[in-house]
Amino acid sequence: MSTPLTAGARLTVISGAFGTGKTEVSINLALALHEEGRSPVTLVDLDIVNLYFRSRQRAYALESLGIRVISSVEGMENADMPALSPAIAACFDRKDGPVVFDLGGSDLGGIVAAYFHRGLAAEPVNHWLVVNPYRPFNETSEAIVDMAEKIAERSRLPITGMIANPHLIADTTPAVIREGLARVREVTRYQVAALAVMEPNDVPGAFDDLGLPVFAMRKQMKQPWEAGGIMMAGKPRGTRCP
Repeated sequence: MSTPLTAGARLTVISGAFGTGKTEVSINLALALHEEGRSPVTLVDLDIVNLYFRSRQRAYALESLGIRVISSVEGMENADMPALSPAIAACFDRKDGPVVFDLGGSDLGGIVAAYFHRGLAAEPVNHWLVVNPYRPFNETSEAIVDMAEKIAERSRLPITGMIANPHLIADTTPAVIREGLARVREVTRYQVAALAVMEPNDVPGAFDDLGLPVFAMRKQMKQPWEAGGIMMAGKPRGTRCP
């Protein structure tokens, strides 16, 4: 089933509470846009809140595919401080391809997005809230709405809809996904745009009866102690976005 996540607006903002999987969604969305031939695709890492699991960690791999990755000022990609690159502004001026913005977790991530309000307000934007009801601040419909409202207020950007991402990491099963989606659907304030399903649970047709587009994902982020896991991965000088 096709997904609306790669259609419509050129600019896409991904937000959510800590640990909901928004960075996995952001990276996989950038990859999906690239695979659709929507090049050049740009992934902007606006997460200056959480040291771990930032999309800039996949910069080498993504840029080898032709996906531009912008995060902090050159040479400060690994710094845990607000040093956002001035190249981010160019994403609004170029208008040469889709841009995915990965916000920091919780409403604090929305503060960073507000810095770019003029650019985000100049054209249509999809602002998807990633929801995992098995994570803190997402465990009830009231908590989800409260988080969404805080993020929207801080970012000055209304929520377009939700991406349901119900999982328990390695303990995820189809039953876990279905139960989690049912809990997400209890939120009536926002529509569920798609159900995100990570391999190996993304079996074609497995969730067709739910009547919801399925966004199949491949695991991109790893713990530092996992095989292939890294703390940070900046980029060689001279390779940043103009």
